Amino acid sequence: MKERLEFLLLLSITLSGLWCQTSTSLSVTEGQRAALSCLLLPDNSTGVVSWYRQSPGEGPHLVLTYHLNNTSKVLYGHGFNSSRFTVFTKENETFQHQLLIRTTTDDTAVYYCGMSTLQLGRK
Repeated sequence: MKERLEFLLLLSITLSGLWCQTSTSLSVTEGQRAALSCLLLPDNSTGVVSWYRQSPGEGPHLVLTYHLNNTSKVLYGHGFNSSRFTVFTKENETFQHQLLIRTTTDDTAVYYCGMSTLQLGRK
């Protein structure tokens, strides 16, 4: 029997003085894909988006990070890879970022999404 997995997405974002926070709960069966959405309202296209996962009893771990306008160059945190974690964006009136997870029982966690204006690979 496949196990049900619980996801809680907490978004806590600081953008040019604008702070917003939201939470969403998602339940899927092990092996299904889970899609977590993050709405960002950047004032330009030079930011970096990061996703973190916090499993019960642990601190947050970086899942992946990428430039706001380029999801083809994703940097993965230790233990995370493109075979199970992928991202894409939808640009309408706002930027909608989605994290797709091919789920296992280890994915039961709280997920965080945020944006920084720092650039990857720049000093």
